[in-house]
Amino acid sequence: MILSASLYASMYNQSCSACQGNRYQTCSSTTNMCQCPGNSYWNGSMCPLQLFENVACSQIDACRSDLNLSCIINSYGEFTQCLT
Repeated sequence: MILSASLYASMYNQSCSACQGNRYQTCSSTTNMCQCPGNSYWNGSMCPLQLFENVACSQIDACRSDLNLSCIINSYGEFTQCLT
């Protein structure tokens, strides 16, 4: 099965009616908007799974927060990898 980025982008941050019954995005009870499901993150076009320890990352919410991982920023201000 190949997922199209347009499948995600057309729903992300829309009202919950847009993602009702969809398994790729869920309704946030706090914002009443379609969001990525747990352990995934919005990368600008899709909801990939969050990353594990020592994996290269490119944005702040890319790492598994339930495992206390953060996308570490180096001295140049660039995101580098997921670490505790």
